Amino acid sequence: MPRAGPFVNPIRVPDVSDARIAEYRDVRDGPLLAERGLFVAESRLVVQRLLAEARFVVRSLLVSEAAFEALRGDLHGLPAGTPCYVGTPRLLSKVAGYHVHHGCLALVEAAAPADPRALMQQAARPGGRLLVLEGLSDPDNVGGVFRNALGFGVDAVLLSPTGCDPLYRKAVRVSTGATLRIPFARLVDWPRALSELRELGFLLLAATVSEDARDVRAVSAGLAPERPVALLLGAEFSGLSPAAIAQCDHEVTVPTRRGFDSLNVATASGILLFALGGPGCAH
Repeated sequence: MPRAGPFVNPIRVPDVSDARIAEYRDVRDGPLLAERGLFVAESRLVVQRLLAEARFVVRSLLVSEAAFEALRGDLHGLPAGTPCYVGTPRLLSKVAGYHVHHGCLALVEAAAPADPRALMQQAARPGGRLLVLEGLSDPDNVGGVFRNALGFGVDAVLLSPTGCDPLYRKAVRVSTGATLRIPFARLVDWPRALSELRELGFLLLAATVSEDARDVRAVSAGLAPERPVALLLGAEFSGLSPAAIAQCDHEVTVPTRRGFDSLNVATASGILLFALGGPGCAH
């Protein structure tokens, strides 16, 4: 595919009614974009990481003048002819319907869904780590969990049939682009599909606040180095379902002071992943 040169010529858009940026009026409607096979990358940092990965096809960009100048050196990897629309911050906000973070949006073509079995097999190695998320619907939590997953060397994330799409624009932004880098897939036959992890040799750990849950540090201390681990996290308040917990080998927890309710799931994910070790956790 032909590539652009070191610089991309901006296409300046003077008015919100310009038909060339019509698709950006739907960026708040995640399901509608998903039906069209698109998602939104927002903020300069996320778009920089998107362009560096070259995993997804960027359909177009809509940026402020300042964002264009900041990204100018990163745009050389775009296929020749990819439109880069430039407008005022006020125009961007009026088109999108909200304040655009750092004056930067990109419409991106979603890749074909990953095969969950293939992700399981790739992670079934000494020190392999998987995260399994059940029903996480808050994009802030999903983004935070993916960000921690990237930092602590998780191989992939598996999702229950329900929950926030990791490519929802806020989840992508909060993750600082981690949802664009870590492969993920949905498990349709939930929670029975978890039995496939056990068949591949994974130790399944359910993160809970149950009185029967073991201190994650104690479980980690007894881990065989060659044993891959799958950590299950549930939604805020409701937690993991009994059916999902029943598929696991142990319940684990982060001990907190007496009378304290529970940690935010994104915060807990970082502590648990660090305690469990792995490629990104030098203890």
